[in-house]
Amino acid sequence: MFIIRQYRLCGLVAAVLLLSACGEQVPADHRDPVTLPLYTEGDADNGAIIYQDACGQCHQLNAGLNKKGPQLMNIYGAPAAALEDYTYSEGLKASGWVWDAQTLDPYIADAQKSMPDSKMLSDPMPDAKERADVIAYLSTLRAAPPATDDAN
Repeated sequence: MFIIRQYRLCGLVAAVLLLSACGEQVPADHRDPVTLPLYTEGDADNGAIIYQDACGQCHQLNAGLNKKGPQLMNIYGAPAAALEDYTYSEGLKASGWVWDAQTLDPYIADAQKSMPDSKMLSDPMPDAKERADVIAYLSTLRAAPPATDDAN
């Protein structure tokens, strides 16, 4: 009896996997395209290097691929705590912030100081030039929403 139930369960799982592989794909959670102009008060190339060292361990740049922190594609000009596939702190959800130079700078400088219940546990970044470079880099992260399969 156990073997028959296990076989039926395996068959059901295989059918669900097959249907989801052949059916409509659910697009990854993403932000709307960036509408703000590039932030030019910093060096985006240097910001990319700093980003890899200071941010890349916790943040991806691909929609739908969150790590400890949410993915950051199209972050510049986006409302804070807007991705549905990431669990944000209550404070960030209630902040009403839009990620631009005025909000990113103090947050990157010291996330815990600017948002006491922040989930971001990075070391503070006291150097204003480094923060400007990171913000300039973040402003370049722009991608169109993923295409969906509407052929069905």
